[in-house]
Amino acid sequence: MNRSFLALALALSVLPTAALAQDTGARPALTDQQRQAMRQTFEQFAQQEKQLHEQFRNQVLSSLSAVHRRAIAATIGELAVESNPDMQAATKRLDQILSPAERSRIMQAHETFRAQSRQLHDQMKTDMDRIVPNHPTMDHPENKMQHPQPDAGTILLMALIPHPMMPMMHGMMMHGEEGPPPQ
Repeated sequence: MNRSFLALALALSVLPTAALAQDTGARPALTDQQRQAMRQTFEQFAQQEKQLHEQFRNQVLSSLSAVHRRAIAATIGELAVESNPDMQAATKRLDQILSPAERSRIMQAHETFRAQSRQLHDQMKTDMDRIVPNHPTMDHPENKMQHPQPDAGTILLMALIPHPMMPMMHGMMMHGEEGPPPQ
């Protein structure tokens, strides 16, 4: 029985190696130049995405009246000190604070931001295809899913709360995008 077990264990340990040897789609290793170019491309992308987000945030803030800015600041401040913050309730409160004109300007700014961000993501993908032809794509099926249009309160909250992993996190939340390419 020990010999049977040993033979089975040996056969199972060799199977993954045999399967790897038959993988004809294995990608060649990246060169140092390709790695450097990918890193530079992503750093440039991250900087541009950060600038887009800052521009979007400023547009959102400028669309608010002084009274509404204070009310929104109080609502967001309450979230910061609550032991169990209710983000959905907060976004509803924020949406209720906004006037119809403010809501409309926020929605328009968000649509502009999304279009510019999508264009930036597409440019990065094109650049990555140029640097490393046939690289693993960032176009996963879940990225092509239609995401529901967030309301103005949700957009407002996402635009104003600081995020330590911005812009990567914002991309994932607003577009379903992946983070940076692996190093």
